Amino acid sequence: MFPNDKLRTIFFWTIEALALACLIFLVFRFDFLMHPIAVFANTVFMPLLVAGFFYYVLKPILKAIEKIRIKNWQMPRFLAVWITFALFLIVVGGALVIFVPLILNEITNMINAIPSFIKHVQDLANEMVKEPWFKRMNISVSDTDIKTSVTKYGTSVLSITAGTLQAVIAGATSFTINALMVPIILFYMLNDADHFLPTVKNFFPKSKAQDVFELGGQLDKTIERYISGQAIQMVFVGFAMSIGYWMTGLPYIWLLGFIAGVANIVPYVGPFIGVVPAVLVALSISWKMVIGIVITMAIVQQVNGSIIYPALIGKSLKIHPLTVMLLLLGAGNLWGIVGMIIVVPVYAIARTIILYAYKLHLAQRKEQSVSELTKKTLDNE
Repeated sequence: MFPNDKLRTIFFWTIEALALACLIFLVFRFDFLMHPIAVFANTVFMPLLVAGFFYYVLKPILKAIEKIRIKNWQMPRFLAVWITFALFLIVVGGALVIFVPLILNEITNMINAIPSFIKHVQDLANEMVKEPWFKRMNISVSDTDIKTSVTKYGTSVLSITAGTLQAVIAGATSFTINALMVPIILFYMLNDADHFLPTVKNFFPKSKAQDVFELGGQLDKTIERYISGQAIQMVFVGFAMSIGYWMTGLPYIWLLGFIAGVANIVPYVGPFIGVVPAVLVALSISWKMVIGIVITMAIVQQVNGSIIYPALIGKSLKIHPLTVMLLLLGAGNLWGIVGMIIVVPVYAIARTIILYAYKLHLAQRKEQSVSELTKKTLDNE
């Protein structure tokens, strides 16, 4: 039936893949079975994701503390873990005590200022309509039209704000549970991370175990460099933008700086998204303030793009900016903002696996170990 063994193998695995796809499709059609599984997965996934993020942020600190040596005394790992975890709790606790009240107070003030903001926009629109250059455009706009439009969009802003607050209140219970679970999961990650790869290695045959171990190590380094680099970038951009907003006289500097820092997690596009709220607030005050905000963003992003990003992330991922833009475009259309956040690290992980598999294939052809081939490649670079 088959001319050679290769075609028979391909046919066998094709049938297996189709059967598995059909099984998955049928299982997902049973909502009564999948709904509890989906709820359980979502409940467990979020604390694991947040704890994993903090783990990779703290991992370089843990390594540095482990290297501490005083004469003949070497820092034991369990003590390094406890010190790292204590530093994490101190920093998070300090941030909650200092910055959270400031941000909540600024959110309250901003919500209270929305009616005056709407009135200010109405006044600006009325003044713009009376300008000679606007009259030469032969556009007929009445005061009633301006008032109706501004009120309509202002009501939309209020409804969006109210909906967001309701969502925050509704998710308070879930957040509290996650907040309690994340430190526990994080501690065990810090304490037992060194045992993970050796344990996984034992599930594979001896001929493949070392290759799996080295691939896991490379993936671990890729994720560590990306997440720790992104965390440093977010903190830098958040504080730098807050200082810049303060220098321009903008209100709500900590809230707007926090938004700018968090938005920076999306490469290239994030900085523009993060500065939009600041520009809207500045528009309600003066045009000069908008210019100051644009200059602030340009300086901060220049420092971040020229110094921080290349030093922390650029050299490790080696992803072309055009590739990143295409990934963001596709992921944004398919999965929204969440897709834009995760697409770059997922691509970096997939790229690491593919390159390692290719090196493994070359090593098998040349009867070399993949570690020797990897070392040779690094020496050539």
